[in-house]
Amino acid sequence: MITNSKELNSNSQPIMNALRDLNIFDQDNEFQSQQSISIRLKSFFENISTKKQFLKSLFKIVEQEIQEKGNLQKQLKLLLLLHIILSSQVARSEQSKIFISKQINIQTNNTTLGKVCQQYYFYLYKLASQTTFINEDVINGDILIYFTLSNQCNLGISIQSQIENVEQFQTNQLLGNIVKYIYYDLQDIAIFIMKDVKSIIENQQEIQQNKLQILELYKECQVLQQKMLSFYRFNRHFQHFSQIMPPYSLVVEQHYLKELQENKPKIYSLKHLSKLNQEHTKNIPQTSKQRQRIKFEFGEKKKKEESPQFSFSN
Repeated sequence: MITNSKELNSNSQPIMNALRDLNIFDQDNEFQSQQSISIRLKSFFENISTKKQFLKSLFKIVEQEIQEKGNLQKQLKLLLLLHIILSSQVARSEQSKIFISKQINIQTNNTTLGKVCQQYYFYLYKLASQTTFINEDVINGDILIYFTLSNQCNLGISIQSQIENVEQFQTNQLLGNIVKYIYYDLQDIAIFIMKDVKSIIENQQEIQQNKLQILELYKECQVLQQKMLSFYRFNRHFQHFSQIMPPYSLVVEQHYLKELQENKPKIYSLKHLSKLNQEHTKNIPQTSKQRQRIKFEFGEKKKKEESPQFSFSN
């Protein structure tokens, strides 16, 4: 752990104090509530300048701390803190770019908890990478985005097998929080994928891609649904289970699938198309956190004025 104040610049010391107040460096499985974290870190998000400096300094601290062998709880807490910030609307884009700017060589022992730590870091790195990829590189209408996001879900779900090997994982509050925030991510991503795939299939007259690719994407969604249901059930081991929503189910009427398989798009009247669009808008699903903002947004709204009120989106 960094204890020498000479190792830190003037901007980092207040952050270290905040991390100590949040018990991040304690060698236990306790983790502060999101509300407590939000209140303690609020001052660092008062304006764009302080936010950018905080995110850079925090990542530098995390980089130094998790490259030291020893306290795995500390490493997991630091990664979980970064995860919460990555999941927030207030800093998602900036934190993602900083996160992928440098890969960290995490020093862990060859224990089950050490393997969880390695897997968790890899998941977060890929999550940050996908955010940047989607914001900057995806061509509108390219269905590759949905397969890419499905792979991210599979990566998050795979951490279950690592956690199940940890002794008494059911009573480990720290691991429970990690599972909860991963589920929040995956629930939002899965809804984003399935909602769009449903719209693509039910509006086949507008499909530009190969319809065989759309069918493969539909099959991918069916597999993802089953995996999400299994991961949802895994959350029953932890106290937060009552706080999460069941996974979203993709339901497509059979006649749409038949038309897709026959590669014969049905021609609808303009009146009928308008009705379909209205029904689609009406039936948009909620996320696990029951947000008013339904559509899953990977980046922050660039033109929206920066709010001095600090709060996380989860």
